[in-house]
Amino acid sequence: MKSTLTDLHRITKQVMRPVLAGRSVKLTEHGKPVAQISPDYPVVTMTAEEFRALPIGDDELNNAINEALAEIRA
Repeated sequence: MKSTLTDLHRITKQVMRPVLAGRSVKLTEHGKPVAQISPDYPVVTMTAEEFRALPIGDDELNNAINEALAEIRA
């Protein structure tokens, strides 16, 4: 995704949404790239089939999700 420095100033939350979802955002000024904002945490992606094949139960999955969220928010 690309965004301008003006966008970052005016609508920071919108510019940051892709970063929070695990994608990088390139910032431009007058059409020229000046910076890139990237997530500072590992992003794990998998297909639905891979997810269903995981040998863990609901409690274990909930614990893993909560631990990951706590690390992100720290």
